[in-house]
Amino acid sequence: MKKWLVLLSSIIIVLQIFLAPAGAGEVDILVDKLVEKGILSKEDAQEVLKEVKNEAKKERDAVVQETKAALKKDGTTLLAELPGWIKNTKLKGDFRLRYQSSERRGGADRHRGRYRLRLGLVTKVNDKIKLYFGLATGSNDPRSTNQSMTNSFDTPDFRLDYAYVSYKPYGWVEILGGKIKNPIWSTSGLLWDSDIRPEGAAALFNWACDSTELFLVAGAWILDERSSEENDPMMFVLQSGMKFGLGENAYFKNAFTFYEFNDVKGSSLDYNTGSNAFNWIDAGDLNGEVDSDERHLKHDFDGLAYSAELGLDTSIDAVPFCALYGDAVKNTNVTDEDMGYLIGFKFGNNKVSKPHQWQAKISYRRLEQNAWLDIFPNADVYSGRTNVKGYHFALKYGLMKNVSGALNYYHTKRIDGDSLTDQILQADVIFKF
Repeated sequence: MKKWLVLLSSIIIVLQIFLAPAGAGEVDILVDKLVEKGILSKEDAQEVLKEVKNEAKKERDAVVQETKAALKKDGTTLLAELPGWIKNTKLKGDFRLRYQSSERRGGADRHRGRYRLRLGLVTKVNDKIKLYFGLATGSNDPRSTNQSMTNSFDTPDFRLDYAYVSYKPYGWVEILGGKIKNPIWSTSGLLWDSDIRPEGAAALFNWACDSTELFLVAGAWILDERSSEENDPMMFVLQSGMKFGLGENAYFKNAFTFYEFNDVKGSSLDYNTGSNAFNWIDAGDLNGEVDSDERHLKHDFDGLAYSAELGLDTSIDAVPFCALYGDAVKNTNVTDEDMGYLIGFKFGNNKVSKPHQWQAKISYRRLEQNAWLDIFPNADVYSGRTNVKGYHFALKYGLMKNVSGALNYYHTKRIDGDSLTDQILQADVIFKF
């Protein structure tokens, strides 16, 4: 009888292996028939089924392990055959959908659908050098990567956002060259629109000791290049700052920044808003029209800026973080309309990086006519002009992983001149990848 059991078990195992797609249910039916015919007892049937299941599991496990080993081997081989720069390259980006409503008293209201797509990569050239490269939607305007929904479904351009090399000979120093992400630390968009990418070179220094961090930024950036002139407009930047802890739950970060501009006075810079003091230069017959190239700056813009932020982890679940922040600037080359400042308060989470995290902001700014070059400030604030004052309210909320929503409201008007109020409401959904 034992021989018959062994033979029958072997037959069933073979059937289970080679006819596996039929499923274990058909084996059960076969064994039940053998029990009905009296060939197997119920005890022997249970023993046979148990043995069949054990053998089938061993076979499946062996196939899975062999498949995994083969895939791992092929994947390793494939990875080894890829060029080194591909293996050392990382991609990231974001996509933003926006509804924007603009209202300026005395003018027509404007409603726009807008979007922004940014794609960036960083590749490791060697242990000390990295290359950064990014593309973004938008026009040539250095203060906007937004694309409005317009022009009968045309196909907008995808343009260079930044491209620079980073050389890090030591852990505490980094040298950048090309079209770089702005390395200057500030707390707001009073002086710098976040889309601006300076062109030139910069050196970054960082030292950390316990709860104190010291940093230094030096930069030489080209504003314009003219084939007909020897002296091109340039700017030189030097920022020195520190961040230190105030007990276990608070910190204070601040920095002084010195700006020196060369050959700016008397020049006409691209993308100016005409809000700085300027002189009109006669260029001949313009058919009764004034050309923007004839608007030449009346003053130099060497300046001293100060930025500071005082933050606190509150240990309160509803509002875990709050901070007071601000920026100030003074043009040292003029004696009137030469100051600017912003003061703000934010609360909620320190950063919105996870679902249900949130942060709210409120700030007030005042930027006088000649305090700062009008080619740099936040373009959402009265079209990026100087001679402007007003409020900004913001709210950001984490909707889900890598997805957040944001609301921004700007209420601004000119300091001198007409009192037209500019109001902008923006509703965003941001996707990061």
